[in-house]
Amino acid sequence: MLIIIGIGAYLVRLGQRAIQIEGQPIILTGAPAINKLLGREVYTSNLQLGGTQIMYKNGVSHMTANDDFEGVSKIVEWMAYVPDKRNSPLPIGPSADNWDRDIVYMPPEKQAYDVRWLIAGKEDDEGFMPGLFDKDSFVETLGGWAKTVVVGRARLGGIPMGVIGVETRSVENITPADPANPDSTEQITNEAGGVWYPNSAFKTAQAIKDFNNGEQLPLMILANWRGFSGGQRDMYNEVLKYGSYIVDALVKYEQPIFVYIPPFGELRGGSWVSESLNVFIDEANYSRSLLILQSTPTTWRCMPIKTLVEVSSNLKVL
Repeated sequence: MLIIIGIGAYLVRLGQRAIQIEGQPIILTGAPAINKLLGREVYTSNLQLGGTQIMYKNGVSHMTANDDFEGVSKIVEWMAYVPDKRNSPLPIGPSADNWDRDIVYMPPEKQAYDVRWLIAGKEDDEGFMPGLFDKDSFVETLGGWAKTVVVGRARLGGIPMGVIGVETRSVENITPADPANPDSTEQITNEAGGVWYPNSAFKTAQAIKDFNNGEQLPLMILANWRGFSGGQRDMYNEVLKYGSYIVDALVKYEQPIFVYIPPFGELRGGSWVSESLNVFIDEANYSRSLLILQSTPTTWRCMPIKTLVEVSSNLKVL
């Protein structure tokens, strides 16, 4: 068993892109040392401290794998979306989907749905309903953490892009009990869909930084937010700070950014402020522009980036 311990655990986090193998913990201090410090047997294994049930759930690990072969396969798949050198062209691959195809999947009105269907399509009794991006191209990361936001990489007409979507369904956020504290209990909180909480705001900002730094991907945000959660607990847990991280990440983004409002979607409150503050418009430097694309059922079409930029009649530049 490989144990990542001490400074090695910090290196995993500093690398920003971690794939953790099941059964291999990421820890700062081993269970025996902590038990000795506490004066009693509290932890039975290092996995209690840094297994995937901890590190994948808190966003340190981006993905998990069952073995080394699967882990390396995921690394290779991830690298296929990234330019081979900094400032090199994007690795545009062949796509089985025509660039002007219809998007068959339509989000239901006033109903919660899985945003992954909008991104990647949905299989139903009548067959496959294509989503916004190329079939089988979406690879989700950070899926165990802050589940009201969905992030990953996908291709649109063969063009790799970073994708941020919004979970419209309510999800449970589970905080495990601390074995070192006998009075500690597992805490379960419900998080409403379409709302930024401290963890999901942090996840959004982290994903934007990942797409920008080192990967240099265009960014598509499928915006469907009602705003930030402003309750006492969330204010105490620094939702304002993590929300400001989103603005900072957008302002520093050096690639094209597309904010797409899906059918029956909404963008209001603090979320609108966050998505519209990137106002550095420079005709000679298009990549610093923020593009707002609002859909209607009659314009629900798949178009490559160049076409969106040049001919979309629904384009609004802030």
